[in-house]
Amino acid sequence: MGISVKKRLLSIVLWSITLIGLCFVMSFVAIEHKNQTCEKILIDIDYSEGYFFVESEDVAAMIAEDGIELLGKPISAINFQMLESLISSSPHVKNVQVYSLISGDLKIEINQRTPLLRVMPISMSGFYLDDDGARMELSNSYTARVTLANGYIKEDMLNDLFLLATFVNKNKFWQSQVQQIYVDSAQQILLIPRVGRHKIILGEVKNLEDKFGRLLALYKDGLNKIGWNKYRTIDLSYAGQIVCTK
Repeated sequence: MGISVKKRLLSIVLWSITLIGLCFVMSFVAIEHKNQTCEKILIDIDYSEGYFFVESEDVAAMIAEDGIELLGKPISAINFQMLESLISSSPHVKNVQVYSLISGDLKIEINQRTPLLRVMPISMSGFYLDDDGARMELSNSYTARVTLANGYIKEDMLNDLFLLATFVNKNKFWQSQVQQIYVDSAQQILLIPRVGRHKIILGEVKNLEDKFGRLLALYKDGLNKIGWNKYRTIDLSYAGQIVCTK
């Protein structure tokens, strides 16, 4: 048997022993971990988007109200899936992960839903549309600073309002300039800008790139020179043109 073959066999034996030892240690750690009791609950909520619908106290209260006792309970006896299902029932929670740490602490990681538009119809209770287009309840303790849509809003208009709000929020200028979306009694969509006293008649929620492109050109080449309060209405509903009314 050559020297190189012996070295290879020795290497294989050493790796096998190391792997067996590692498996033994991991099995021992797993058994010890299951026998640990929950000493602390760590609730980590993602606030990176700047929204504060969910607080740690709310999560702790939700668990307590459901009669679930965690502290001092064996890790192996905690139903992680049930906890995730309970916390996910909050209207402001997008997803949640529950797991235990080697220390025995229970970790709860929560991502909140992201509101895109606050909808306040005349004919129904208010709500948010989130960034997936789904309804999201208002909060009694926190109001997100997002674009407001109000007026004579009907159910079949929500998809158009979602598409419009999505377009506006993708552009920093329009996000800061469009303060409000108003639907009048004729189901006409109006935009209320932050700067200027005019109202913008949008027309159908189609060809938004073109419509807002024309509006931006008017802002740059027109209103910047003649004044932002020159017109009462700016109508974008006609193809390829802008109709301004004093």
